Amino acid sequence: MKISVFAGQLTKYLPEMRCPKCGGGFHIHETQLRCESGHCYDLSSKGYVNLAPQHDQSREKYDASLFENRSRIFDGGFYSPLWNAIAAKIQEQFGDDPFTLADIGCGEGYYTRRATETFPGCRAFGVDLSRDGIQRAARYRNACWLVGDLKQLPLRNGSMDVLLDVLTPADYASFRRVLRPGGLLLKAIPGNDYLKEIRNLVKDQLRNQEYNNSRVQDHLAQHGTILDKTTIRQTFSLTETQAADFLRMTPMTFSLPEKALEGLMLPEITIHMELFSVRLDG
Repeated sequence: MKISVFAGQLTKYLPEMRCPKCGGGFHIHETQLRCESGHCYDLSSKGYVNLAPQHDQSREKYDASLFENRSRIFDGGFYSPLWNAIAAKIQEQFGDDPFTLADIGCGEGYYTRRATETFPGCRAFGVDLSRDGIQRAARYRNACWLVGDLKQLPLRNGSMDVLLDVLTPADYASFRRVLRPGGLLLKAIPGNDYLKEIRNLVKDQLRNQEYNNSRVQDHLAQHGTILDKTTIRQTFSLTETQAADFLRMTPMTFSLPEKALEGLMLPEITIHMELFSVRLDG
């Protein structure tokens, strides 16, 4: 993509954006995004802006190969039940009205993309610290893709109607800052049986062999008002290719060598998630 074309596309998103260093507003100058204080960020011809250039990408476990595995899993429909639950909550809140949405830790952009496809009035921002994830996400043009740190979200105060936080760490101070009054946080966390088949296969290599999400729920309740919880649970049969993709997309297997992964049998997988609707006002 020509940078001039990307710059034109990016212009409509600038009212919701701010510099992560100083909080100033942005304008586009030739091939750069510049803030009121003079901080500059290069526009990428691949359709995104890196607003965390100091981050050492070489240390990322979440690399291009992992996002390729995840993209095939998403395309296979394994996480469609979760998206349907998210979409129902958004529909309930906004109907056909326009709204702004930020997907924090968006990775390859699956939920951001689904939001813009499902809701024509959605102006969406996908933010992730992994440049590899954002590069893959930016293949889809109908959203604003930003490499950014969740502790320094490059979004203006009160600019977002919806925040998505799917299987991603949270910074509730940042979330509270960027959500408008009355805005909605949709946070999805693993249920206790999430990917249990993989956990059982590699439990000897895991520090916590039995997963329980009660601490995450308690932490969430300390920072916001939980309006409701939706449980999504489904077990799917897997092909050999799908099994290989699942084994290579989860942190549970990061410490295992490739040969060990090749020897694992995974005929089925359980997607068990809990989706919370949360208010962060106050």
